[in-house]
Amino acid sequence: MPKKQQESIRRQRRSLDQQIEALQSKIVALRERDARKQAKTDPVLRLVASAVKSIDKGLALTENAGMRKGLGEARSILAGSLGIDGAQRTPARRRTAAANGDLPEALLSYVRSNPGQRSEHIAAALSTDAATIRPVMKRLIAAGQVRTEGQKRGMTYEAV
Repeated sequence: MPKKQQESIRRQRRSLDQQIEALQSKIVALRERDARKQAKTDPVLRLVASAVKSIDKGLALTENAGMRKGLGEARSILAGSLGIDGAQRTPARRRTAAANGDLPEALLSYVRSNPGQRSEHIAAALSTDAATIRPVMKRLIAAGQVRTEGQKRGMTYEAV
């Protein structure tokens, strides 16, 4: 069977909600890509991106909870103004976030205050990556503290 026919049949099998969800995720990805392009050309956005990188370095170095909270809030605001979901993440900080042991509490708190978010958005808000939060989120789901809706990349999380 030709590839176009297979794709057409696969599309027909998906529900309307699944098709809409897939298109919305494509729209978000296109907007993020456009924002990254603008950030590279606009001098103000370049400075904001540089500030986000500096905050990331500060988060990686500090162990003071109050400082981490303040830096995290500042980073969220700046990253939001860029329209980028944490594109300036550093591997060192990811290891630090995972090693802190406070990731389950941070995840649960974030999901409670922001229901219906996908893992990419949650990871960006917590200054980490989706691969780091995935096992912790699975434990929260198994414990009955978080529930999911949707499948694969369209999966959203809500606190129970």
